Amino acid sequence: MRILLLFLSVTNFVFAQYMGGQEVNESDFSKWVPKFETEYAGVYHFGESESESDFYLFFSEGSITGQVRSGYWEEKTGDRKSKYITLTNIKIDKVGHFTSDQHSGQFVTYKTKKGEYYKALKIDNPWASWIDASDFEIGTKIELAFDDIFYGKYGETSYRKLTKDELKKINTQELIIMRNEIYARYGYIFIKNGKMDKYFKKQNWYRAEHKEVSVFLTEIECYNIKLIKELE
Repeated sequence: MRILLLFLSVTNFVFAQYMGGQEVNESDFSKWVPKFETEYAGVYHFGESESESDFYLFFSEGSITGQVRSGYWEEKTGDRKSKYITLTNIKIDKVGHFTSDQHSGQFVTYKTKKGEYYKALKIDNPWASWIDASDFEIGTKIELAFDDIFYGKYGETSYRKLTKDELKKINTQELIIMRNEIYARYGYIFIKNGKMDKYFKKQNWYRAEHKEVSVFLTEIECYNIKLIKELE
C-alpha cells in the first residue's frame, strides 16, 4: 500500500507543477458542489518536491476532521521529519466554501486545455511558508481509501470514533497495541527496548521521529485513546 500511495503522490506532484499556484488563472476554476458533502472527503496534494504536503479531510458522526501533513529538515541531525497541523472548527457551506480557525478556501474543479476535469481544494491563505500570504495554492484530490493511508492493524482509530461494544470484543493486549498504534503513526519514540518499542520496530511502516506527538492528535484520536484506556 505504501508503494501505491507514493505513486499517486508523484503523479499529483507533476500536475501540481503544471498548476503552479499563482501560475494558474482563477478563471480556470469552477466551484465544486457535489450532491453529498462527504464527497469532499479524501487526500489533497499540494506543492512540489520538498515543499509538498497532503491535506487529509474526513467526516465522522457529524464532525469534520482536517490535517496537513508535510515535512522539514532538522538542522542538528539533517534528518527529514514529518510535520502535522490539525485544523480546528472546520466548516463547509452549501457552495463548497471551506473555513477553519487556521485556513480557508474553496472546493473547485479545474478544466485543462484538453478538456479534462480535476477536483481540487483552493486554499486562500496557504500553509506553505514559501508562498506569499496574498496568493493561493491548489491541492488536487487523490482517490484513496483511508485504510491505505493510516497504516497498521487498526487504522480506523484515526478516522472514526469507535464504540465500547466493538472494543469489548478485543483482548487487553490488542487494546494496548491499538491505542499505541495511534501514537506510532506519528512517529512517537517509545521507551527503548520496551514492549511497544520492540513491537513497532517490526512494522515496516513505523519510523521513530518525535518524543512528543500529543499536539498532533485529532479530536477523533483523542476520543478513541480515552475510550480504549477505559477498557484496557
